[in-house]
Amino acid sequence: MKSARVSEILIGNMIAEPVYSEQGNLLLKEGVVINKHVLNKLLAHEIDYVYIFDALMEDIEPKSLIREEKLEESVRVVKHVFDDVLHNERMGVKSGISKRDILLVKNVVDELLRELENAENILYTVVDLIGTDAYTYKHSVNVTVLSIIVAKALGYDKADIKNIAMGALLHDIGKVRVESELILKPGKLTFDERKRVEKHPSYGYELLEAIEGLSYTTKQIILLHHEKLDGSGYPYGLRGIEIPPYVRIVTVCDMYDAMTTDRVYRNKMPIYRALDILMAEAIYRIDPEVYSVLLGNIAVYPEGTGIILSDGRIGVVMKYRHKNPARPIVRVLNNHLLSGKINVELIDLEQSQILFIEDVWDVKATKEERLEAAQKRNSRVAIN
Repeated sequence: MKSARVSEILIGNMIAEPVYSEQGNLLLKEGVVINKHVLNKLLAHEIDYVYIFDALMEDIEPKSLIREEKLEESVRVVKHVFDDVLHNERMGVKSGISKRDILLVKNVVDELLRELENAENILYTVVDLIGTDAYTYKHSVNVTVLSIIVAKALGYDKADIKNIAMGALLHDIGKVRVESELILKPGKLTFDERKRVEKHPSYGYELLEAIEGLSYTTKQIILLHHEKLDGSGYPYGLRGIEIPPYVRIVTVCDMYDAMTTDRVYRNKMPIYRALDILMAEAIYRIDPEVYSVLLGNIAVYPEGTGIILSDGRIGVVMKYRHKNPARPIVRVLNNHLLSGKINVELIDLEQSQILFIEDVWDVKATKEERLEAAQKRNSRVAIN
């Protein structure tokens, strides 16, 4: 337990002692986890300091393939390039993308390649950088990182990996021609709206087809990244060998990131569920080899992930195992302590024959939400 100044950096920490207003009214109980709502409440009542304790997350430092500041910089560059292309479109400039912007994109790819060279033994985890309003740019960078990892594992040479990465970074460039209200629509698209959005691969190819600084590989990725092996994709409904292998890499990485990051119309899904969906897709629609390589480079339960055990207890992943991803070392709260007291237990799931991870939970959830999740799980166990 320690005293800390109230600010955004406290989000995710647990309040260790009750917080009272100047009038002596109880504002927050012990055990509440600080989220944005709690933070705003503290600031509104001009609470400068609180006592915090993070029994679950203490000493857990998730490893990242790429430094967060480098990812943020890459997202800013992608946004700048997309904004430039949109401006050119509106001004009637035929070139689509300037030589300067092509150079910026190449520099981003080179920087990401350098970052990944220094992280050979670290698995990929999704990093939430900024709000969903910047989803397209963040998504482009995530897909690029994943595509580089998979292409390297499949044995592509450096020149080909660069071309694949360029295609991944620009794969959604055609969305600048699609109405922003459709891209950011919080609800389900109508049939006509979906058809308009599905034109973005063709739009992207039209924008960049004549650009000499981009390879054929890059342009094909932009045009074909939504094609599926069973012919159910777009824009051409290609099948099997008609879809180049390097395009298939970006297709799978694109699908994975789309499922595991927040969108304007839905929240992200847990990594293990996304991988289960892709496993089913790998039967007919996506390249099974690409899926297998992706699976081997993804941290299914990254360090710091909130988990619910099969006996109803909640906790977080403390140490992830590359060779046995479903059996990490976890730190859990004992059930009887959820009423307010703080106590934790370290469990090595590889040594346990009766416990397994049943589900995941948001580590920024309030204590009440944690208790509710555990109670729901306990009720299911009792029924079974």
